[in-house]
Amino acid sequence: MADEHKVYHFTRPWKWRELRKRFKDDLVERFKTREVRKTDYGDAYVLWKVYEVGVLKGNLHKWFKPITIIDVELKPLLMLEKMYDRWLRRTSQYAALGVDVTADIELFRNSVEDLRRTIVAKAGEVWPRFMEIANWLGLSGGDLGGLVGLAGTLAYLGWPLRKTSMHKAICYFGLYRPSREGTLKYIERTGKRFQRRYNRSARRYLNMLAKSILAKEGRHPPKARDVREILRKLINALKELEPIGV
Repeated sequence: MADEHKVYHFTRPWKWRELRKRFKDDLVERFKTREVRKTDYGDAYVLWKVYEVGVLKGNLHKWFKPITIIDVELKPLLMLEKMYDRWLRRTSQYAALGVDVTADIELFRNSVEDLRRTIVAKAGEVWPRFMEIANWLGLSGGDLGGLVGLAGTLAYLGWPLRKTSMHKAICYFGLYRPSREGTLKYIERTGKRFQRRYNRSARRYLNMLAKSILAKEGRHPPKARDVREILRKLINALKELEPIGV
């Protein structure tokens, strides 16, 4: 921020109902009421209680993450690009079924291309060594899809503020294969079919990066082990490069 105050965001919104239930007695005591209603003041108090408990237990980093220029300026563009690309693919499916959507396809295709060029330009501003990383991976300025994939992958890795290990990255991008024993234990414990939990948006951009790199080598489509190897190569490159500002 301009006044040097740090801004954080709450990283686990899916636990909100559980947290309100956990701190229900504190809410009743704080606001002197028998019935706890959802209000802005109550939500702020619950966030403060989460912060207080996180400080005491030393795991505050799990609940709050600092907001950076990447979150403000780059990730909104990535989200918009993903939405436009989804609309383009859906419209193309309608065209394959015989629906006359030629004008819409052209509109979405131009929008996606313009957004991707904007993302690459913004990535060059956010990471001064963005093109150096791209060249390290074998990408050039004309590989628009690969450069967007690299920008998205770096954004979700949180580089250079977070130093992600390969083990955590494999889980985050969904590049793991659960063991049969672990799957059976999960089904026995929960009664539900095992579902892989990973960030699908991050995986999409990593796949875009891998597809562009492997296309230069004449390999298509990318397999899981190829994507994993490219991720390893990227993480090793980031470790060797000295980050210059964000």
